[in-house]
Amino acid sequence: MIYVGVDVGGTNIKIGLVDIKGAILADNFIRTDKSKDYKGILDDIVADIKLLCNEAGVDYHDIGGIGVGVPGVVDSRTGTVSYSANLGWRDVPLVHGLEVASGIHAEAANDANCAAWGEYKFGSCRSMDNVILITLGTGVGSGIIIDGRLFDGVASAGGEAGHMIIVKDGKQCNCGLKGCWECYASASALISQTEEAMKKYPDSILRNVAEKEGKISGRTAFIAAEKGDKAGKEVVENYIDYIATGLINLGNIFHPNAIIIGGGVSNEGAALIEPLEEKVNAGLLASEHNPKVRIIGASLGNKAGLIGAAALVM
Repeated sequence: MIYVGVDVGGTNIKIGLVDIKGAILADNFIRTDKSKDYKGILDDIVADIKLLCNEAGVDYHDIGGIGVGVPGVVDSRTGTVSYSANLGWRDVPLVHGLEVASGIHAEAANDANCAAWGEYKFGSCRSMDNVILITLGTGVGSGIIIDGRLFDGVASAGGEAGHMIIVKDGKQCNCGLKGCWECYASASALISQTEEAMKKYPDSILRNVAEKEGKISGRTAFIAAEKGDKAGKEVVENYIDYIATGLINLGNIFHPNAIIIGGGVSNEGAALIEPLEEKVNAGLLASEHNPKVRIIGASLGNKAGLIGAAALVM
């Protein structure tokens, strides 16, 4: 049986044909044409699925289901997108509309939940029933799996770890609150922290690294720190402390087998993961008596959401 995974973003939509083992047979992306209403975008998705079927030699009518991940609040029980800022959608009957457009059974969930489900089913935490995925990107996304089931709260509005408050009256978040974790732990926040350090330490090598890269990125401070730069080390240490603060809170609430770190920043590997694991386990309640929480880099990369969406309908 073949399944379709769809990962909807504000700029692009990733679409793939996935087999029962989580292998991608064919995938593609199309632009998210926000000049169209949701029905027009669903028609674009269905058209691309048919193109992928032709490419892979798959009979469209043999597709077992279509799973869709969407940024924002997605009621996975009704298939309704309650709100998606990136898409400008409110109360969109996504699953019903997709089933009408495609003639195929569909399910939908929040995109971070899909990524967590993908890692749980086919990625770095396949043997674990209690895991949390954190994605460090433009914001901080999260997916929580408890006893082998996705947790998403009432009307699927829960599981938004990026918006727990870690600094009272702190930085203004795009969500309207102040002091949200993603204001300090996202890749966007890391870039802002690097820019501030460049102003504070004008003679540091941060500027040289940024000029060589052609921009200030989430890698700039890590590269500078690797070169022994004091300012780079300060940025990286503070940034890891911010991430650890949120992870300690999650660890004390859920004490999962592991916390999976995804998003572009996770590509820093051991320079990020090892100090995080040390800080998190040192901060857990009764850490000397309870099992340690593993901190693991995500293994499915930017395909986790697509694969996890397909797994929703397996």
